[in-house]
Amino acid sequence: MKPELINSLKNYKKKNIVNDLVSGLLVAIIALPLSIALGLQSVPESVSSYGLQMGIITAIIAGFFISAFGGSRFQIGGPTAAFVVILYNYLANPDIGILGLQFATILAGVWLILLGVLKCGNIIKYIPFPIVIGFTTGIGICLMVGQLQSLLGLSIPQEQVKADFLGKIISYCNNIKSFNFITFLLGVLGVEIILIMQKINKKIPGAIIAIVICTLLNLLFEKVMKGGSGVATIGSKYGEIKAGFYPINFSSISSVKFTSLIIPSLVIAFLCSIESLLSATVADGMAKTKHDSNQELLGQGVANIGSALLGGLPATGAIARTAANIDSGAKSSLAGVFHAVFILIMYFALMGVMQYIPLTVFASILITVAIKMSNFPLFVRLAKFGIRDGIVLIVTCLVTVFTDLTYGVLGGVALTIVINIQNIKNPLKIQEKIDGEKFTLVLTGSIYFISVNKLIKVLNEKYALYQQIFVDMSAIKRIDATSIERITKLNKGIKSQGKSLDLIGYNSKICERLDKYFKVL
Repeated sequence: MKPELINSLKNYKKKNIVNDLVSGLLVAIIALPLSIALGLQSVPESVSSYGLQMGIITAIIAGFFISAFGGSRFQIGGPTAAFVVILYNYLANPDIGILGLQFATILAGVWLILLGVLKCGNIIKYIPFPIVIGFTTGIGICLMVGQLQSLLGLSIPQEQVKADFLGKIISYCNNIKSFNFITFLLGVLGVEIILIMQKINKKIPGAIIAIVICTLLNLLFEKVMKGGSGVATIGSKYGEIKAGFYPINFSSISSVKFTSLIIPSLVIAFLCSIESLLSATVADGMAKTKHDSNQELLGQGVANIGSALLGGLPATGAIARTAANIDSGAKSSLAGVFHAVFILIMYFALMGVMQYIPLTVFASILITVAIKMSNFPLFVRLAKFGIRDGIVLIVTCLVTVFTDLTYGVLGGVALTIVINIQNIKNPLKIQEKIDGEKFTLVLTGSIYFISVNKLIKVLNEKYALYQQIFVDMSAIKRIDATSIERITKLNKGIKSQGKSLDLIGYNSKICERLDKYFKVL
């Protein structure tokens, strides 16, 4: 194993440096407002007033190390929306707090490095698709609800601020009289600007445009309206913002309750591994590359340790920023390194103007992220896919929303295993059949989220020898959503190589599912 940065610099052409610099700058412009928003929303005001800085530090430090030591050529790392809800809860927990989270993040980095060294990078293949969609939708819903206070301009007393989903809803209802129309107007405008920019041209940094327009409008309202607009800004809430790093305070290590950090560290490591490998897989599909999952875990581990040591938050690969990096014409992992350097420059150059930005704009940014993250159309399609997958999907989502990610995933996994007991007892068997030039794989047994990986492995091996492969499914009674999702990804890769995969002999139920979902998932 070696970092993809080294691989990408082999036969590197001097002219490519311009592409990487431009891409790094464009991604940095996209990443800066996101990092600020994620930092502010991850860190409770009662715990620290440095949430903004912590978000940017994460983008700088983790962004640099993920690109320098990771196993995916175009991966862009930093704080992500998936962490906001769990980090807020951890930081609000008096047994954890800032120092505890920093040590939990370092421990999570160690877990990730161990996973990489032990070559556990293929772990994502064994996470059922409904569970992934269930917990990401659940996190998206929680993230969206968490932005309502800033979007509506509600003034909530500190003792009424709640971390849990229902607690937030109740506190919003109890303080609805503090609703500020101008704040809400600017927030909605911010959402509209970002969504419109995404439709017009995804390369245009809609978040930056929203920040500029909404900030200028608020300054106008402040001058025109007697008594001011009442819109909370970074300056009015946090005072003067200074750029800097905040190294971990090892002198206070005796106050850390390490027994309280084991579960958080495992949750952080799990979420890092899942999201980073998902992002790397998406990048492979876009750029026709192949990432090293074990090296990626190593890079994620180093990045999280570095981020925690210098005052940042947990980080992972960011799908949207990675996609923007590829779309911007990046040629190597240097683009990710440059993106971190550009954010560092902006961090120290732009702090003076940050104080004027309305907080509601950052809520707008995260609401648009949450909408995309929740992916409600896909959620509905999966819910209708079948009773078993639908139950796993909905239970995972609801448990994530009303408890937390840990219980959501564990509950989803436990339910999936119970539901698939019969499939586990009926393992998949694959026989090869050659009739002239026609090569067929005859399947018997069960195809579900575990056994499908066996089929994928065999198909990958055989496509080195054959242009076309038939898969006879006449003995297969059912197929789950995870299996179709994995086969669909494989099929896209096969088509891109000018080869073909033909599924034959399947029953009417499987036929209906393939017709509905084969080209969708």
